[in-house]
Amino acid sequence: MYPINLDVAGKPCVVVGGGEVAFRKIRGLLAAGALVKVIAPEICAGVAELVKRGEISLTRENFSADMLGDELILIAATDKPEVNQRAAQAATVRKMLVNVVDAAGGNFNVPSTIRRGDLLLTISTGAHSPAFSKFLRQMLELELGDDFAAGLKIISERRREVKHLLPNPKARQIFWQSVLTQRTWQLLKAGQIDELEALIDNALESFGAQSHDGTD
Repeated sequence: MYPINLDVAGKPCVVVGGGEVAFRKIRGLLAAGALVKVIAPEICAGVAELVKRGEISLTRENFSADMLGDELILIAATDKPEVNQRAAQAATVRKMLVNVVDAAGGNFNVPSTIRRGDLLLTISTGAHSPAFSKFLRQMLELELGDDFAAGLKIISERRREVKHLLPNPKARQIFWQSVLTQRTWQLLKAGQIDELEALIDNALESFGAQSHDGTD
C-alpha cells in the first residue's frame, strides 16, 4: 500500500450503509471536514442523530448507481456483501476512491487512527491483521495524551521563528534534532508544556547567539 494523508475538507463523500460500522466511518469523515451523504434504507440511532443535527445528508433508499454524483470517496459499509460490491463497482467506474468494509473490492483501506488535535497517526498492517492494528493503536493511545496536541501547536508556532532566525535549511535541521529528543518526549508525556516551551526558547537563544558570532 502507498500511504497518503488525504485532504477531504469540503469534499463530497458518500457512505453506503446506516449501521454502527457505517456510523464509525461517517464520524471519521466528518472529523476530517468532509461533506457526507449517506445512502441507506435503515439507519442506527447515531446516524439518525447526525441527520437531525444537519451534519450529514440522507437518502433513505436502497443503493443504486444513479445516486452517485461527483463524490471523492465512497465507503461501502452495509451488512450485505452483494450491496457493498455493487456500490464499489459503480464507484470504481466513476474513478472514485473506494473502501469496502471488511472485504476486497475497493482501492484503499482505512487504517487505525489516533487523533490529538491536528496530530494524526495512522497504523496499517496491510490488511493482514486488523486485530494487531487495533492492539497497536490502543497501546499508542496510552502513550500519546492530549498534551501532544499542545506540543504540536507550540512547535508549529516556534517553527516560524526558527525559519526567520535560521534561514539555512541545514541549520534548522540541526536545531530541531537538538530539540526533539527523548527529553521532549518525556515532557510531553508528563504534560509539562511550560517546560517544553522553555526548552525550545533556550535552544533558540543558543542558536541565535551562534548565528550572530559566526560559529554556526
